[in-house]
Amino acid sequence: MDKKMTKQETFDYIEELEDNVKELNEELRGRPERLVIQVNEITIENSAIAETGMGEFFQALSNAQGEFRATHKGSSGHGYDYADLDAVLSNSSPITSKFGISIVQMNVSKMLGKTPLVGVKTIVGHEGGGWISGEVYMPTMKTKMNSLVQMAGVNITYLRRYGVQSALGLATTDNDGRDD
Repeated sequence: MDKKMTKQETFDYIEELEDNVKELNEELRGRPERLVIQVNEITIENSAIAETGMGEFFQALSNAQGEFRATHKGSSGHGYDYADLDAVLSNSSPITSKFGISIVQMNVSKMLGKTPLVGVKTIVGHEGGGWISGEVYMPTMKTKMNSLVQMAGVNITYLRRYGVQSALGLATTDNDGRDD
């Protein structure tokens, strides 16, 4: 928040956040997916897996993982170094293609009360028909330096990078998020 709030405004704000979480729970109730909510950043994870073709899929993924090497940091920003999306995809794509594995990522969004959430759905599929997928969302807010759309783009790129790394089991060498 940009301004100091009174005690009552703080209580009202907390109540609004609690209402947003209740709304989200009601929306997601009955879905077969798993729900994970973090206190500071709301993250919703919906995972799915194909019912057939998984043996070939996991064999191909295992073979690819045997060839993956840690993606090294190549970008810098905000006082840390990290392996950016280009580095992650450049290092993994030749190997995944070799084993018939493809990655598809789509932008997704939803509202949590009055808070816009942007996210990425990552699908990793195999030519034999097996696949896994997952979604992750995070709140998006404009800043003094960036519009809401620009921040959505930043968040989506961040989520794409971590979606690929997570789905493929990729390691990176970075200090993203640490004070090294």
